[in-house]
Amino acid sequence: MVKRRFYLVLLMAMLACSGKMNAQIFKGEVFAGASLSQIDGDECFGYRRFTGQAGVGAMLPVTDWFDIALEVMYNPKGALRNDTMIANSGSFHGLYDCKLNYVEIPLMFYFTDKQRYTFGIGAAYGRLVGLSEKINGTETGITVGDGYLRWPDGYQNGFDLSYIKSAEDLDNPDFYYNDSVMILQNSNSYKKNDISICADLRIRIWEGLHLQFRYQYSLVPIRTRLFEEYNP
Repeated sequence: MVKRRFYLVLLMAMLACSGKMNAQIFKGEVFAGASLSQIDGDECFGYRRFTGQAGVGAMLPVTDWFDIALEVMYNPKGALRNDTMIANSGSFHGLYDCKLNYVEIPLMFYFTDKQRYTFGIGAAYGRLVGLSEKINGTETGITVGDGYLRWPDGYQNGFDLSYIKSAEDLDNPDFYYNDSVMILQNSNSYKKNDISICADLRIRIWEGLHLQFRYQYSLVPIRTRLFEEYNP
C-alpha cells in the first residue's frame, strides 16, 4: 500500500520587517504555530499527530492585491494511534508512533481582499531531516532512503520495484516469485524528498499580525509498504 501524507495546519503569521531591493519592497515574515497531521495509507486514520512548527519568509508585493512569497519552514509531521491494527509480516493490535521532521520551502501566491482576507495557493519542496517510528513502543530502525519495496537476498529477479506505487501494481505477473507476492520485503526507509501542494487562508487581526490556516497534501508517495489483511 502506498503511504502519502496530508495534514491541516493552524499557525500564526506575523509580518516582521521590510526592506528595499532593486526598487521592489520585500516584506519579511515570521511564522510560529502548530499542525495536525496523518499519514494517508498506513492504516492509522485520524489527525492525531500534533506538533509545533516555525519558519521565516520573504514576500514581494506585485500589486495591491497580489503577492508572491518564499518561505522556509521547520515542519514536523507524522502519525499517532493507540490500539490500532498495524500489519507488517503478520497482524497484531498495538501502538503506532511515527515522527517525520521536514525542512520545507513553500512558494506561495497570495490574493488579498479588502486588506483583511488573503487566499494563498502554491507548492512546497520538503527535505526529511529526521525521523523515528515505533510499533508497540519499539523502534523499527527506519531510515531515510528511497522508500521502495525490496527483494530478499537471493530472490532478485530483475524486476524494478520502484515501479510499484499502488496496491493495484501487485497484479503485474512479473511481481510474483514462487507464486507468492509476500516474498517481497517492506521498504526500510522513507523518501528524503517530498513535493506537496498548499492552500491557505490568512485573516488580518491587527496591523501586521495574521491568523493563518493552511492545508497541505503530498503529491508523491513517501514510502511503499505492504499490509496484510486483518480478520479478527
